[in-house]
Amino acid sequence: MRNSLFFVFCLLFGNLYGQKLMILGTAQDAGKPQIACEKECCKAGSPEGKVVSLALLDPENMTWTLFEATPDIGEQLRMIPPGYPALPQSVALSHAHIGHYTGLMYFGREACNSANIPVLCGPRMANFLRTNGPWSQLEKLKNVKLNSVNAANNKPFISNKGEVGIYVFTVPHRDEFSETLGFIIRGKNKSALFIPDIDKWEKWDYDLVEVLAQVDYAFIDGTFFDGTELPGRNMNEIPHPFIVESMDYLKAIAPAEKAKVHFIHFNHTNPLWDPDSEASQKVLGAGFNIAREGLIFDL
Repeated sequence: MRNSLFFVFCLLFGNLYGQKLMILGTAQDAGKPQIACEKECCKAGSPEGKVVSLALLDPENMTWTLFEATPDIGEQLRMIPPGYPALPQSVALSHAHIGHYTGLMYFGREACNSANIPVLCGPRMANFLRTNGPWSQLEKLKNVKLNSVNAANNKPFISNKGEVGIYVFTVPHRDEFSETLGFIIRGKNKSALFIPDIDKWEKWDYDLVEVLAQVDYAFIDGTFFDGTELPGRNMNEIPHPFIVESMDYLKAIAPAEKAKVHFIHFNHTNPLWDPDSEASQKVLGAGFNIAREGLIFDL
């Protein structure tokens, strides 16, 4: 294991005491229904969902932080409870796949024309935004302020639970344009792990079981329930830990540890969209949880 210290983003993101974590979306990058999908899962009347995103709410200061700027950002910002400002105090981005950063465009002058909203991301992600339009214009016109951190050597947990803050680390993923970050969001009393995208747990330098022991909630990649969802597609081209694999990987841990897990980032084909499906009942019956839009967790 690597031994370097965490980067803690406390000052930028403000006071984390008494905060709450709200789920603004649970879908994979293309949302649900997905464009041009004619399958049963996308027909009228089937469950719909916004792209994966979290909001860290600070009731004491009435400020909030957005995790992932998705294509659904307009609707998601309207989900923030009354009394909070319309725009986040800051934004944290995991990587450069379309569901995780393209909502930044609505901070531009064609839309809300925001002023210097801090954006936490990795150095490759910052370089991608600075050197490609229209994203480069956001910083040039001071709509956002990019704050990059080299998280490549950071460990995804700390033992001192009193250290509040947002901690970043890298995870293995298809990093065509940027590195991929995961997050630990640590409040005064509780903490949450957020890894919406990872290739496979076995490719990570760390043991998910060890990391789970350090947090109270874990929102982890649940893109596909199993390998049968996309017939005709080479699943090696879009690697994710199937939910059935994650459950098997964690099958020996204590029930209280399993209960920390909330699968998130569902492809439109994932049967977990239906809470009454056999797959949903299998997940819940095994002691795990399924992230649902609008849920709020105390930190």
